Amino acid sequence: MAKQKPVQQVPAPSLSDIIRKAASEYTPQTQPSRAKPGSPGLNQSRNTEVAVSPSPLRETAPAVKKRRSPRSIFKKIVIAIILAIVGTICTVVLTTALIVNIVDLRAFHAKHNSLLELAEALESEREMAPFLSQLPYTNIPPAQSSPAPQYISAFDVGMRDINPDYICWIKIEDTKIDYPVVRGEDNEKYLNLSFFNERNGLGALFMDYRCEGEYVPHIIIYGHNARSGDLFGGLRRFLNERYLEEHPTISLKVNDRIVEYEIFSARETDVADIAYDLDFSAPGSFSEFAENCGAPPDTAQIITLSTCVSGYNKDERVIVQGAFCQ
Repeated sequence: MAKQKPVQQVPAPSLSDIIRKAASEYTPQTQPSRAKPGSPGLNQSRNTEVAVSPSPLRETAPAVKKRRSPRSIFKKIVIAIILAIVGTICTVVLTTALIVNIVDLRAFHAKHNSLLELAEALESEREMAPFLSQLPYTNIPPAQSSPAPQYISAFDVGMRDINPDYICWIKIEDTKIDYPVVRGEDNEKYLNLSFFNERNGLGALFMDYRCEGEYVPHIIIYGHNARSGDLFGGLRRFLNERYLEEHPTISLKVNDRIVEYEIFSARETDVADIAYDLDFSAPGSFSEFAENCGAPPDTAQIITLSTCVSGYNKDERVIVQGAFCQ
């Protein structure tokens, strides 16, 4: 009888052996290496992957989308509606202002062109109308050779038929400045009223209402700084010295007489400038005023052309000054 070999008993695996075996059979997941700057990993390929074993005790929580409350949704809808309404209002206002400006400009040009035609016709007549008891323009320098004529020219009569506030005609050669000048009871009337007494944003050129009487040594004429260059929209160009040299004279036509003023100053300033002074009641005050303005020594009268400056500062001005010398 053959001798049987004793059966070798295999010891039961321990818990550590089971875990070790499970770990050896597990295929690890991979993800890109996140080496810190300066570490050797930065010199390797960016596709290098390292094994990461998920923790059996941690699970990634599913992303939960935050629900918006009806109140927050309603608030956003209201804000959107308000912004849309404000945007619409702004668009309408700007469009309306643009249309009004275009209409005013076209009306201004049409009326002014017809006025220039009338002025040319009156200029050619050279007929004198009967004397009017009170001349509207006694504030220009008296003629040196003879006393002021006691009549009104056909030209001035024609202008006064259109507007009784007509004072004179101003012109600077080779510029757009070629307009009638009026004088109202204040300095507000003709800001938005044309020479034809029609509402227009461009207004008219007007003399300071305080420039009245038998004779004043300083007259001021105001006009809008029109973007189109009309009225006094071109005064800023006189700040260029070369342009000023090419346009040195301001002419006023009054009752068939032309008075010329030689421009001596053009500058940006504000409403506090001495150029707006009209009180010369004290003896020698005008001579001092003319000297401070930089006028020639023999100046008998100064004319100041004034316009506003586009911008936020409403007190800024551009002025051009001329002198009538004896």
